Amino acid sequence: MERTVLVTGASGFIGSHLVDRCLLEGYAVRALVRKGNPAIAALRRAGVEVVEGDVRDDAAVDDGVKGCGLVFHAAAITSDWGPMQDFVDINVGGTRRVCDAALRYRVGRVVHISSFECFAHYRLDRIDEKSPYAPRGASYADTKIGSTVEAWAASKRGLELCVLHPVWVYGPRDRTLFPLLADGIRRGQMFYWSRNARMSLVYIDNLVDLCMLAATRPEASGEAFLACDDEAMTFEGLCERIAAGIGSSPPFLHLPYGLVHALAGAMEWAFRTAGSSTRPLLTRQAVEVLASRAVVDVSKARDLLGWRSAVPQEEGIRRTLDWLKAVDSREWKMK
Repeated sequence: MERTVLVTGASGFIGSHLVDRCLLEGYAVRALVRKGNPAIAALRRAGVEVVEGDVRDDAAVDDGVKGCGLVFHAAAITSDWGPMQDFVDINVGGTRRVCDAALRYRVGRVVHISSFECFAHYRLDRIDEKSPYAPRGASYADTKIGSTVEAWAASKRGLELCVLHPVWVYGPRDRTLFPLLADGIRRGQMFYWSRNARMSLVYIDNLVDLCMLAATRPEASGEAFLACDDEAMTFEGLCERIAAGIGSSPPFLHLPYGLVHALAGAMEWAFRTAGSSTRPLLTRQAVEVLASRAVVDVSKARDLLGWRSAVPQEEGIRRTLDWLKAVDSREWKMK
């Protein structure tokens, strides 16, 4: 059973790439996927054992974890909009269920996909794995902190764990970064609010490389690792690359950060008051994460695990834009 791996969130961006890599490396792959998800048929055709359910379902989590030697826990709400209780139930409660089941069934290792949003990257000049978590009243960031605290609590009870904190993950199948920026750029709705904000990026294949090291290397047990390609890029520079790739004019307007942050708060209030399930053009979480200052120190992953970014940024951006242009532009804004 050691070669049986469970991937939670297997229909999502990171999870789907983990499934592909595990199949390629000869693992028997099991996927925990919500009932009725359109990805189920393709997963089964690829030879994946599908458990239908989600991380809020005790029985489904048990069925997914039992008999596995390894669990990649990638399931999460990754949006910056939606009912807070959903974030708590899925991100925090789901992680607790997965870790509890992994302890019950003596799983060899759990790799928990957390986020660099756990840290105050928009206030600090540098972050590493020793930087303190920074709750800030934001649904995604705070519940990723909560989920990671749950994972470490299980580790203290005997769970063999490795935690990864990826920065902005991009690549084919991304539904968060490139598509949303591209949609705003083509509509002429994008502007800047922090000059030369640092865009910390990790290409999906490079992150999956680190996930496999986290799963298999003895040195990774009980450790946390930041994941970043460590190549310079600004918010303006990325928008210019995306604009050129989709044949649009890049944004040119710069507004004060404080004004945009206040505007985002007003938009959130208006949308919530109206009971809208649609994400507003701006949220405070998006404004903060796209005004990052911090250099992300990934020397721990490089020194301890020998991880290197095999796909350079230029190639990763090219691949992502090629994929994006093959997608119907009406589907770019999915969140």
